[in-house]
Amino acid sequence: MKPSHLFSISAAFLTASIAQSAVIISEVVDATLSGGNPKFVELTNTSTTPFTFTGGGIINQSNSNTDLNIDVDLTGITIPGSSSFVIQGSGNGGQAVFEDTYGFAADLYTSAFLSNGDDRYLLATADDGAGVGTGIVDIAGVIDQDGTGEPWEFTDGYLFRNPSVTTGNNGVFDISEWTVGGVDSLQAANDTEETALILANTTPGTHSFAQVPEPSSALLGGLALLGLIRRRR
Repeated sequence: MKPSHLFSISAAFLTASIAQSAVIISEVVDATLSGGNPKFVELTNTSTTPFTFTGGGIINQSNSNTDLNIDVDLTGITIPGSSSFVIQGSGNGGQAVFEDTYGFAADLYTSAFLSNGDDRYLLATADDGAGVGTGIVDIAGVIDQDGTGEPWEFTDGYLFRNPSVTTGNNGVFDISEWTVGGVDSLQAANDTEETALILANTTPGTHSFAQVPEPSSALLGGLALLGLIRRRR
């Protein structure tokens, strides 16, 4: 009975880890239409297994702030496998601008302040029960660092995850995983030109990525490494 019990514990642990690490921040946009919109964060579940948040959400570290307070609570939100989830700020007419620009609604509108392009977004899959994020699985930008003048700054621009990246960075930013539009990359002479730039360079809800293995395959591989599957002799 002990080997079976060990298998059950290990299987549950690996399954949870696979699902958790496969939810990533895939795109962040700080655009230039009315009110500084569209202004959104896109999450993508790169596995084939649905992921439901039992706590946590989006943390926005603005300017020199270093807190880990949850700004957008995602508890109860499910992101289906191989799907993206778009969170748009509702401030300054954000909902109307998003829908007018893209022709569809975001998955979630939030009144929380969303980032200017020199701020950081963190993704937490848990919290301490008092609104502080734990289980940091991903970050866009360098934690605790004002991004003004940094290589990853996207003020009036965009930042998106390269298709080869299918797991989170656990809060340690690696610029090689990202395509950085750069400062003013969505800035133009007028709204018509800016809208064209936004549509050409941002893709909310349709992130491209290299599919991670089916959880069953990854699980078997992990169990084999742990020596829980006997090799034939």
